[in-house]
Amino acid sequence: MPLRRLLAALLVCFSLSAQAQSRADDPAHAFRQSWSGFAEYSNTSSHIVLGVAQNRRLAALGFGYSLRLLHTRHFDWYYAPEVLPLVMIQDPVATQTLTFRDLGSFTQSAPTFSSCRPSTQTIPAHPVGPPAVTLETSCDTRWTYAGGLSPLGQRFNFRPRRRIQPFVIGNAGFLVAPRDIPVDDSSRFNFTFEFGAGVELRRSQRHSWALEYRLHHLSNDYTGTNNPGVDNQILRLTYSLSR
Repeated sequence: MPLRRLLAALLVCFSLSAQAQSRADDPAHAFRQSWSGFAEYSNTSSHIVLGVAQNRRLAALGFGYSLRLLHTRHFDWYYAPEVLPLVMIQDPVATQTLTFRDLGSFTQSAPTFSSCRPSTQTIPAHPVGPPAVTLETSCDTRWTYAGGLSPLGQRFNFRPRRRIQPFVIGNAGFLVAPRDIPVDDSSRFNFTFEFGAGVELRRSQRHSWALEYRLHHLSNDYTGTNNPGVDNQILRLTYSLSR
């Protein structure tokens, strides 16, 4: 019995010593957890990873949380999920007007897979006669609201003892919209994944700013009739309140 008590006392002392050492070695600029708000923007989309749909703008406001899972001398590993209550996606829209000389006009509008280019095509009734059919294409854009969640975020901050810390990040989740995006007959529900890198400036023990670049992909994984996918290059600015 005395031996068991001695071993238990040693175990408790070792645990308290390890915790004290962890707190002592924890540098002032290595945050354990933080809450953040961010704004991000992408001016266009193109084929980068898997996406096909072009000329899509993306703007978003969101919130994030990070919890440190591992602290070492050279890097900190964080679990970093995000909530995106406001995501706006702009799609190019082509409006085609088909005019028959004797039957009138018929108009149809729809988002395009690629860039929209205005044009006018005519089919004459005779080589020297007036056009029998005219196809006119005009271009516009539409914004679609979406919201979502990215619960799989992982971030690695390097040089945790410094105020300026480079980092890499990856995340995945989903977006839900009131109509199909990025084109008709695709899906209102889309999966997302992204990865990128940035620099975080930790101004104090509680406040930091971060600027980062991300590659963002959106697609429905063939749950819809069409699945063009969208790849955006995103710039994000983040403010964090930490402890």
